[in-house]
Amino acid sequence: MYNIPVILGSVREGRRSLAPAQYLVKKLQGLGHQSQLVDFKEMPLPFYNAPTVPVVYYKTAYPDPNVQRWSELARSAHGFIIVTPEYNHGYPAVLKNALDWLYLEFEHKAFGLVGVSNGSVAGARVIEQLRTVIENFGALAVRETVMLGPIDKYFDATGKLLDDALDKRVTGLIESVVWWLKKLQA
Repeated sequence: MYNIPVILGSVREGRRSLAPAQYLVKKLQGLGHQSQLVDFKEMPLPFYNAPTVPVVYYKTAYPDPNVQRWSELARSAHGFIIVTPEYNHGYPAVLKNALDWLYLEFEHKAFGLVGVSNGSVAGARVIEQLRTVIENFGALAVRETVMLGPIDKYFDATGKLLDDALDKRVTGLIESVVWWLKKLQA
């Protein structure tokens, strides 16, 4: 089985992407994979302000303890699933900052993408923008995605799943990530 952390792309108060992220962690664990929620609200990172590129720190230590912890978590992962809202047709700054702090930790790993939105496009634009960022790392964003919008259709305010059909889509995303992990490690 694989270690597939779920990266939550928002630290905003009342964030609606938290429920799907927690759901994915439980789903991965239920399928026998190791998973945990990577929540930058719980592990805040400074804005990337290092005097050099992240590759230098990979071989030594990062200048911030939370960044070092994030690096170690990413190094031990086989792949990732990102659950993120779409802010103004793009990704939240906190997510981009977290990705910018690292580099080699993502190389040759598969990423599943989940977009969350209150609108009808359900995070499609954030997913497309994240693909180019992920590919820059020498990583792979799997073709299958899950787009949740409007989010109130899928989860209530307490985080309870409202649409059982979502489980099939999430299973398909996880199966695709696992398929690519096997290919990348061959």
